[in-house]
Amino acid sequence: MSERKYIIHPYKFNMWLFLITLIMVFGGLTSAYIVALSFVKPENRLLLDLPGILVNNTIVIVFSSITMQMAVWMAKRGESRKAMLGLIFTFVLGLVFLVGQAYAWKTLTAAGQPLVDPGRIDNSASFFYIFTGLHGVHILAGLVVLLVALVKTSLNNFKTEENKQLTYEITATFWHFLGLLWIYLYIFLLYTQQKADLGA
Repeated sequence: MSERKYIIHPYKFNMWLFLITLIMVFGGLTSAYIVALSFVKPENRLLLDLPGILVNNTIVIVFSSITMQMAVWMAKRGESRKAMLGLIFTFVLGLVFLVGQAYAWKTLTAAGQPLVDPGRIDNSASFFYIFTGLHGVHILAGLVVLLVALVKTSLNNFKTEENKQLTYEITATFWHFLGLLWIYLYIFLLYTQQKADLGA
């Protein structure tokens, strides 16, 4: 059966199901964080000083989304070399983002806020590690997807032009989602820490 006869391609449908699952997971985690904070008395609230590198990381992931979309446009125009360049830039920016997140973890740990601290009443720091760590795992998965698309493009290993476009579109959808997810998490963390300031 030709791919053009699908209302929505099965691969795209599966991707959207996966993304909906991620929305539910992160929505549940952020809801759990809010509930956990409601049980902490104002005098016990932890003022978590978010590492400044997170601002740079936000800028990096926004730019990576732009380079990913450029790769999609170049692929549609049949300019494989430029499409590969867009994928390479996106891949490198993804690595930079992960390095930045690792530095944020190091900064927080050095400030006396490790992942686990039995004496800590407010677990804001633990949730920070969970949010950024789980997101980082999916960034790693995104890098693998980017690498696959890059290799297939370099070898011109696509059955049809439609298959090539499908690969780029699915890769871009996943990567854009990870960018939006990070922006949501960062704003959420900023908001909850502002509330911690007000309650302290």
